[in-house]
Amino acid sequence: MSLDLEIQEVENHLAVKASGRYSFANLFELFARVKAESEKHNSQHVILDVTRVAGTIPIMEMFLLGDHCSKIWGPPFRIAILPLEEWVYKFMENVARNRGVQVAVVTHPTAAMEWVTFHP
Repeated sequence: MSLDLEIQEVENHLAVKASGRYSFANLFELFARVKAESEKHNSQHVILDVTRVAGTIPIMEMFLLGDHCSKIWGPPFRIAILPLEEWVYKFMENVARNRGVQVAVVTHPTAAMEWVTFHP
C-alpha cells in the first residue's frame, strides 16, 4: 500500500505532503513519485513533508534510499525534506549528497523554503 500524497504548486516550488505507514517499498516509491510530480508540474524545486509518515526506519534502509535518490534526483532537481526524526534522514541526506543529489533535511518550513529557493 503506497503513501497518500497532497501536492500543491507554490510560487517557486512544489509542496508535497506524504502520509501513511512507513515501509521501505513505500519510501522507495515515494521518491520516484515526487520526481514524476515535479516533472509533471515543471518544477525542479520540491519541499517534501514526511512528518505524517509513521513507523521506524532502519538505518540500513536509509542508506539504500539515499543511494536510490542518486539515481532519480539528479541536477538541477533540488529538494528539502521535512521529517520527524531528523537524525535518521540526515544519514540518507549524507548518502545522497555524496552521490551528487541536492537534498537537505531540515526541521523547519522556513529552512526548507530557503534551501529550495537558494540560487548559488
